[in-house]
This record gives sequence, C-alpha cells and structure tokens, in this order.
Amino acid sequence: MNRLELLKFMNSGDLDANGHHTGMTGLIGEPLAVGLILDCLRQEHPNAACVSMKVTTGAKKGPRLDAWIYDGQGTLYQTEIKMWGGNAIGGVYLAPDTSKEKLREIGQRQWHRWIWDKEKQVFQEALVQKVLRPMQRPAGYESDAYRVEPLLCLWWLVHPDNTDTNWTTVPLTPAPEFPFPQVHIFSLTRYLMGLKEEILHLELPLLGQRFAWLDRIFPAPPGP
Repeated sequence: MNRLELLKFMNSGDLDANGHHTGMTGLIGEPLAVGLILDCLRQEHPNAACVSMKVTTGAKKGPRLDAWIYDGQGTLYQTEIKMWGGNAIGGVYLAPDTSKEKLREIGQRQWHRWIWDKEKQVFQEALVQKVLRPMQRPAGYESDAYRVEPLLCLWWLVHPDNTDTNWTTVPLTPAPEFPFPQVHIFSLTRYLMGLKEEILHLELPLLGQRFAWLDRIFPAPPGP
C-alpha cells in the first residue's frame, strides 16, 4: 500500500477522487483499517491477529461491529471502524504541507466536536456508541484469560488536548449497559502521518476474496 497516495485520496480534497470515496471505502475500508491496526500492534506484539470479521451480540438482530482483534498479550478488542474521509460530514481536508501545529489544533478540535463528551462519558456521534455494547466472544476466546475491551478505529485525525497521539485510551465509569472500564480510539490518519515508509506491507483480511470475486465477475477477455 502506498501510504502517501492513500492519505491524498482520503484527505486532500483532490478533484480526481470526488465521487469515489464511498465505493472505495466499501470495498477496501474495513480490511484496510484492520491491516493498519495490526501493523501498529505488531510493532510491539508480533502475535497480534485479526480473530474474526463477524462481531455480534449473539442475537439475529441488534448492533454489529466490524472485527475482533487480539493484541497478542491477552486483550481482545471488539472493534468498530468508521472510514469517514476528509470530504465526509465532520471531515477536514488536510494538505500534505499542513504544519504540525495546525494538525494538532485540528485533531483536538475534532475530538471535542465529534468524538468524546467527558462529562456524559458518551461519544458525540451516536453511530459509534454501539462499540461500548458487550459482544459475544469469538470461538476459542471464551476464557476469562482474555480481557475484552472496545476499540473505535476512525480514519479522522483526532486526539485529546495536549496530546499528539494515534492511540488514545479513555477511562470509563462502568454501567450495566456499558460495563467496560475503558475504551480505545485509534486515528488512522495520525498513525499514517507518523510513519516514514512510503510503501507498507499489510495483512488485509477479506480483501483477497473480494478481488477474486471481481476477477470472476469481470473476467479478462480471451487472449489473441
């Protein structure tokens, strides 16, 4: 994956990308986000893995999340992914030459406007509040030896005041409906901006299967 081209496509407001964000994120968004989460976790814990892309309460109806991710050290993240880009509601265009000071200001502003209400201990955006609902553990991870915690993965550049980080852990006061002691928020834009490599080699669950279906639906024409 070309890191700079991805940032340009998602954040820069390039006219050539207009009209393609919804289609592209529908195809590659969740696998890409999982791949980047794993890339981050594996820098310290090589055994981090995507356990499942099916996350439910166990009921036929009700909230659904996007992935179960194991951190390699005993924590399972029930993960919600939102790939809202710079042109989405609440998004902010980020030019490649945006200063660090401006990026920090934008990240903090986005945090307060869209992400976390400290007093009420809820997300400002109701669409992601479901990440705090307990989900049914994946097969093989039912043991209490594995600690379950919620993880919200956003494309947006977001972080609390006086920080400049891609991964934020927010303490919670557990309640019957939301029994977790903390929730994690991961900013993909901030993570990618902090890397130096131009090309990243990622594990992208499900994406190979999707490309295989594209090859079957649109086969190459017969050769001469």
